[in-house]
Amino acid sequence: MATLTFEDKTRNGLLKKYHTLCGRVGLSDDNRRAMLVSNFGVVSSADLSVQQLINVCGVLERELNPELAELDKWRKRLIKSIDVWLELVGKKKNIGYIKAIACRAAERNNFNDIPKEQLRSLYSAFTKAQKDQLAVNGLIIEIL
Repeated sequence: MATLTFEDKTRNGLLKKYHTLCGRVGLSDDNRRAMLVSNFGVVSSADLSVQQLINVCGVLERELNPELAELDKWRKRLIKSIDVWLELVGKKKNIGYIKAIACRAAERNNFNDIPKEQLRSLYSAFTKAQKDQLAVNGLIIEIL
């Protein structure tokens, strides 16, 4: 009896999740096949890679729960606003550093635990910080 590798176990779990989500969304077998062919060029979910399964499960989850899509949109906006602010202040940046700044500002341990209203508030704060930094940079240029 062959033992399954970690990747095989992950893949099998994702396949189960994919089929469960398809059922919850109400996709027929024909619609499911059409989605796989049009998006991935395969006719069976067994032919999808782990990353493709993760992506398609994410899409199906967002379709089931529109609030997840809204949260995702605000997370991306906050990441971009922090990214631009870091660029203006001349700091090196990467996604881990940006998320750490957001977590520290939100007083949370996990970026995905930040609620929507706080994401919106932080987005506004970092957008305002960008404008303030641009004004300061303009004053510095005038003085020099």
